Amino acid sequence: MLLFYDAENVATRHNFAAPLSVRAIWPVNHAKLHGELISVNDAASIIAPWRALSDELAEENPFFEPWALLPALQHFADPKVKLACIWRGPGREQLVGFAPMRVMRGYARLPLRYWATWMHRHCYYGAPLIRRGYEKAAMAALMELLCDGPHSQAMLRLPHLASTGAAARAVAIAADDDQRHHYSAGEFSRAALIAGGDAAATPEAVLGKKRAGKLQRQRNRLGERGNPSIRTLTDGRECARWTEEFLALEGKGWKGQRGTSLNSHYADADWFRAAVKGAFEAGKLRFMRLDLDGRPIAMLVGWGAGSGCSFKTCYDPEFARYSPGVLLEIENTKALLSDPDFAMMDSCAASDHPMINSLWKGRRTITGVNISGRAPVKRVVVRLCQALEDLRAMVPGLGS
Repeated sequence: MLLFYDAENVATRHNFAAPLSVRAIWPVNHAKLHGELISVNDAASIIAPWRALSDELAEENPFFEPWALLPALQHFADPKVKLACIWRGPGREQLVGFAPMRVMRGYARLPLRYWATWMHRHCYYGAPLIRRGYEKAAMAALMELLCDGPHSQAMLRLPHLASTGAAARAVAIAADDDQRHHYSAGEFSRAALIAGGDAAATPEAVLGKKRAGKLQRQRNRLGERGNPSIRTLTDGRECARWTEEFLALEGKGWKGQRGTSLNSHYADADWFRAAVKGAFEAGKLRFMRLDLDGRPIAMLVGWGAGSGCSFKTCYDPEFARYSPGVLLEIENTKALLSDPDFAMMDSCAASDHPMINSLWKGRRTITGVNISGRAPVKRVVVRLCQALEDLRAMVPGLGS
C-alpha cells in the first residue's frame, strides 16, 4: 500500500490515530489497475479523465457524469462523500472506473459501517461509470479498494443497478472470481422504453383504440384554445430561459403546493440549472415542451445518449383537462423510437406510476448488490446480512 499525504500533513504521517488529509492508493492485480479515494474538494483535478471516461462507457449513467455530479457534490454532498477512482497505470494514465461513495452506518439491524454508492435526492440510478473493455477488471479493483484496502469497511453496497446491465454482470463475475460473498437486495422494476420488440409499439397501439380516441379529442379541444406546438431545445441561447420556465411551470402544480418542486429549494433549483446547462453542452440533454400560442403548458427533461434516463415532467394545472403531459410524452415516445441511435430510456418513475406505465410497456429491473471482502470474517458478515433480510421477507412485520 502506498499513502500519499497532502504537504501540510506530512508531520502527521505516522500518527494514524489523528484525522489525516490523505490520498490512498491501493494496488490491485487486475490489468495493472489501482484504486484511489479522493475528496469531493479535489473533484476538479480529475475532470478531464472523468469526461474521457464518460465517452467510453460500458453502461451509461448520466447522473454520475461530471456535468450532473459536480453540481450535485457542491449542493448536496457532505464531507464524508468520497470519489472512488480506478486508474490504469500508476501515473493516472486513464480513468477506467468511477463512483461517488460514502460510509454508512447500520444495515439489516446490524451496527455495521459499510461503503455504499452515494446518491443524492435527485439521482435515480447508481451504476458506477466503467470504461468499455474494463468491466470486470475495474469492478474487481473497486471491490478491492473498498472491501480490502486500508479504508475498507464491513461490506460494499451498490444500490440501483440494472439487473441485466454491464455493471451488475461485472459485479457478479468479479465477486465470484475473487471468492467474495454477494447477493441482491432491494429489487424492484419500473417502466422503460426499449427499442425494438413489443416495447417499440406505437403509443396509439399501446393505449388501445378507446383511450387513443379520447386523447385525440383532448388534442382537438386544446387546438380550439389556441395554436399547440411541440418544440425540442436545440439552441443553446434558449437553454437558460427554458430552464426557468420549467422551474416556474413545475412550481404551479401539486409539487409546488407541497413544497417538493425543484424551485421550492435553492439548492435543488441551482443544481438543476447547472445540470441542464452541462447536459446540453455535452450533447446529452433531451428537453421538450408543448406550447399553446408560445406559452409552455407541459415540459419534460431527460438526459443521456443511446441509453438515457427520463428525469422530470410537469404541466400547467390550468390545462389538466387536456392531459398535456400525456400528449407531450406521446410525442417524445414517437421521437425516441424514430431515432436510429436510440436503445433505451429508463422512466426513473415509481413502479406503479399510472401515466408512464400506460405508455411504456417495457420494464427495467433495478436491484442492489451487497459484496463482502475476501477475509472470512467479512464473508460471514455479509452472509448474516443476507440471512436477516431473507428472514424479514419470510416473516411479515419483522422489519417494521
